[in-house]
Amino acid sequence: MQTSQRHRNTMEIIKENKLFLLEVLSCDPSYILQHVQQSRVITDREYKNIAYSPDNHEKKITDLLDKVIFKGNEKCQEFLEILQKEDVKETFPKLHEWPGGKVDVLANPIQETQDVTKGTEYRMASKPRGYCLIFNNLNFERLSTRTGTNADAKALEEVFSWLGFEVKRHDDLKAAEMRAKLEEYGKASHQGKDCFVCCVLSHGEQQCVVGTDGEKVEIKDIVSCFDGKKCPSLVQKPKVFFIQACQGKEFQESVEAQGDGCFPVVRLESDDSGIYRVPVDADVLIGMATVQECLSMRDVRSGTWYIQSLCRQLREGCPRGDDIHSILTKVNEEVSKEEGTIKRIKLAKQIPEPRYTLTKKLVFRVP
Repeated sequence: MQTSQRHRNTMEIIKENKLFLLEVLSCDPSYILQHVQQSRVITDREYKNIAYSPDNHEKKITDLLDKVIFKGNEKCQEFLEILQKEDVKETFPKLHEWPGGKVDVLANPIQETQDVTKGTEYRMASKPRGYCLIFNNLNFERLSTRTGTNADAKALEEVFSWLGFEVKRHDDLKAAEMRAKLEEYGKASHQGKDCFVCCVLSHGEQQCVVGTDGEKVEIKDIVSCFDGKKCPSLVQKPKVFFIQACQGKEFQESVEAQGDGCFPVVRLESDDSGIYRVPVDADVLIGMATVQECLSMRDVRSGTWYIQSLCRQLREGCPRGDDIHSILTKVNEEVSKEEGTIKRIKLAKQIPEPRYTLTKKLVFRVP
């Protein structure tokens, strides 16, 4: 590879050269499959599923490349190193025509690979990544219609589908229906999935949202459906909640200076048996559209300041490998610069509030 590509994401290197590798390796899938199995790039089970499938040669190589890419940068690096072996080049002489030249300059993995290897980053490689629930309340029995919320729901559907999640959208649910749906997914198995996301778009009051019947659903009750006791298949996996709702009736005031703060990180605990015991409320992130007692702004045409900024920053930051804390910080900055008026009388400002007990770096890897 050229010098400018040395620090690039190794998954991107394979993705960009996928057609070339597909053409070169399809002449002998069995040979390359044996090499990646022996090097432990893929498991024995994965090897058997690909090698003994009735698919044609190109399909087998496509499946192999997809498997390697989903395993992250470390395995992609190992795969690229296999392609530099002399016996492999003898079997696939077209590898000498690799578009970017040599691949062995990638010997120094980039930082995000080191983070995964050291266990400081949550795994994000399953397909699908997990469920993404979207509660989108537009029409209410006694409260005003939340015109513009469909723009938020659509933006969330698009961005989390793009990030590899299985999106489940539910429109106009009463409080009891919201609780029932949350309990349903809390009791469901999340085995084989790496994450869970829940987005609530509704009216709200302090520490709660409301169903279309105006009844309250406490935010703590939403989150508790997926804690370590009620949903063991999500233990040590990130559980992410984005709440777009007012938290009161106060206007956010503007000031010339702003304070700062810190967020607690819950650490794993261990007993003498060596078995890790995880705090029941660990690995949770709650992204609030606004701080307590304050209003949240919604444009009747384009949606809310918070959700639209969130989706925009996810689309920009995830391909770069930005972690969720960095992304939400940019959301805070962007939303804090917005200004509007309520009924042309009161100047409106807003600042979102993320809270978390994450124990690792959370990066939404783009499939």
